[in-house]
Amino acid sequence: MPVKSRMWLGLLCVSLLLPLAVAGAQSSAKAKPGTVPDSDAVATAWLAAETRGAAQRLSTWRREYLARASWADLGDRCNPGALRAFTKDTTSELQQSLQALVERMEQTIVLHGAGRPLAVSDSRALLRVIVGWEAGIDRPRWDEDGAGVHRAVATGLTGDVPDPTKAGCLPSPIMSDTVTFVVPGFSDMEFPKAPRPRVKAYFGPEAQQRVRNEFFTAVGSKTPEAELSYIVVAPMVIWQDYAVVGVKRPRERGGFAITSGSNGGAAYLLRRVAGEWRLLSIVRSWGS
Repeated sequence: MPVKSRMWLGLLCVSLLLPLAVAGAQSSAKAKPGTVPDSDAVATAWLAAETRGAAQRLSTWRREYLARASWADLGDRCNPGALRAFTKDTTSELQQSLQALVERMEQTIVLHGAGRPLAVSDSRALLRVIVGWEAGIDRPRWDEDGAGVHRAVATGLTGDVPDPTKAGCLPSPIMSDTVTFVVPGFSDMEFPKAPRPRVKAYFGPEAQQRVRNEFFTAVGSKTPEAELSYIVVAPMVIWQDYAVVGVKRPRERGGFAITSGSNGGAAYLLRRVAGEWRLLSIVRSWGS
């Protein structure tokens, strides 16, 4: 057979067999659906990798934060506690980078933890720490590498103060026999055990309105200048061994015509160590 004829015959065979090969490949693909990636499995794997990455970043940022910190010596009179200080961050650029570092930790915890249920033992233990601290009953330990020997300073001006006239301490001028809390995210709580102050709490989404109604019905209607001060514990977000907690300290007066003031507030970043919630950072705070 001439060479040219053999070439045309070969091309004819290829053209006839190619559709059959394609059809066979398609049939084989239909017969093996397991070879097609499962979208749920891909999404699950991606989320797991993102969670691991976020946890690793938090750990890295915490180490960087602690490496920049030292302790402020407040003395031992009236048991003032310790304050984490950053004496080397003397320029505005360094101070801004430090704040940005803390806020990155805060944002990561909120991003991954927002919406998770709070009706668990870890959140109740965290609420107990915040309430005890805000009420001036006890104070958390600072999160630090090692045993953790430093206690946080009293918050909201609740601690004893040095007596300026003689040795000894004076109780905080703003402390009262009862400290009132509003806790929107909980239905109940374990109250700190202390002879004073007494802790009174209102729970649920309508808690703030209930405490207002009760106070101004019982007191404000008779004494228009009476003042209501309370502490709102919200929001609270927990993710893995980290938590972000916000507290606001409203002050209201004027009977039924309520005008709002404030005793300040703060946002706290905490870390769980061997079942104990410790203070990592006071992310921000504000006064009246």
